[in-house]
Amino acid sequence: MSTPETRTSIVWDYAPAPESPDHVRLRDSYGLFIDGDFRDPVDGTRVPSLNPATEEPVAEVAFAGPADLRRAVEAARRAQPAWAALSGLERGKYLFRIARLIQERARQLA
Repeated sequence: MSTPETRTSIVWDYAPAPESPDHVRLRDSYGLFIDGDFRDPVDGTRVPSLNPATEEPVAEVAFAGPADLRRAVEAARRAQPAWAALSGLERGKYLFRIARLIQERARQLA
């Protein structure tokens, strides 16, 4: 009998994305996701995110500058050995979870 860890193939369930309300409530401001946390940009720069249909601002988003990019690259370098040590199956589980979160928030991301 095989266990999830020893199986060589897994059938994933790609069900349709759940629908969220037509008018989802967005946050007013979004930071940079670096090293597992949302952070403000080092230089404080933020830009408006516009609704492409109306050109009305819907939120403010952080704009990453050179110092923010350095922080993100350093965090990625620290995280890489642990990610590389995971089996393909374990990495697949993380990627599948990310795909599900994207599906669940499809309308917000659109």
